[in-house]
Amino acid sequence: MHDDELMDKLLRDVMAADTPELSPAFDIRVMRRTRTRRLTSIGRVAMAVYIVAAAATTVWLMRDLRVELIATALAIGGPVAAGARAYGRRFLVGH
Repeated sequence: MHDDELMDKLLRDVMAADTPELSPAFDIRVMRRTRTRRLTSIGRVAMAVYIVAAAATTVWLMRDLRVELIATALAIGGPVAAGARAYGRRFLVGH
């Protein structure tokens, strides 16, 4: 059989076959696996400890910098962080 004839036969077989369908419970399983997860109390404590440690380290490392430089960094970094957060949320959610 020639390659074109074989490809035509394969295409006809595929077109004649039934359309595949997902099981009725598929959406439920997907939603269950992708729902938003909440932090446990241990996770909240770990995040709080991390935030306090990061803030203390930042203050200690920036102790020799001028106040104007710190204010400039905050003025630039705040909007950049907010924009990155909004972009990340939009990118992850898919809107």
